[in-house]
Amino acid sequence: MRIGMLSILLVLFSAAVAHAQDTVSVGGTTKRAFGVPIRFENGDTACMITLKDDRGAIFTEAADFELCARENSLKGKRVALTYRMSRVQAASCQGNPDCKRSDTVALVVAAKPAPLATEARPSPPAAQPAQQASFCTPTENIVFSCRTGAKMVSICASRDAGPSRGYLQYRFGKPDSREPLELILPESQLPPPRVATGASVPFSGGGGAWLTFAKGPVGYTVYTGIGKWGPGGELREKAGLAVDQGRKRIAVLKCDNPKAARSEIGPDWFDKTGVKAGGDFDFPD
Repeated sequence: MRIGMLSILLVLFSAAVAHAQDTVSVGGTTKRAFGVPIRFENGDTACMITLKDDRGAIFTEAADFELCARENSLKGKRVALTYRMSRVQAASCQGNPDCKRSDTVALVVAAKPAPLATEARPSPPAAQPAQQASFCTPTENIVFSCRTGAKMVSICASRDAGPSRGYLQYRFGKPDSREPLELILPESQLPPPRVATGASVPFSGGGGAWLTFAKGPVGYTVYTGIGKWGPGGELREKAGLAVDQGRKRIAVLKCDNPKAARSEIGPDWFDKTGVKAGGDFDFPD
């Protein structure tokens, strides 16, 4: 009987380890628990570390200055992050050593080596898991997301995204996969007007909106709209991803279910973020 109970406890313990969370809650906010540091920078109030998560998305965390001193031993390695609510000199002090104002922030106080994501995660269960809704993290806003066959496209923004603050990113790849995303634009975190162009457009019986990210001569545009595109002028919805090289359209990936596509792009969103039109866009047939 004792052996049977011990076996049950071991199974429960193994399951708990296998389902360890990729995020943690600190001071009422959700933070990533793992990352690969790619850049360290000593700021006025903390060491700023830029990392990649297990899907290749870029994020930045404030950390103890001691971690910047350990850059050579941490850079490029997957680490487990430990946070603590800490008091630091207020950003409004702008580095003035005589300033006594302070802020309380979630600070990374430890970064310890962790197994690679493929080693840390258990094999998928036999039952089909719930479909992944987007590539955005719990701390980000979903601006646009939909599945296109075996792939998914998501536009993610920080919650403070505006004309001169926060960030906006295009992410594309296989959902529910351990592989890194196929494309992230841009890789750095920049305010929306610096990384994308877009606009809202009227149509007979409806309207639409589009948002373009560029990589060299290639533009990646997510779009959504409703108009009289059906037989006999019937209202139809469109949503998807169009890829253009110069003036030539080289690919169109339509959302599997346009009605289920998640989209916030529209006049209010463009006003809030400061994203402007940088040209015209032809909606695919």
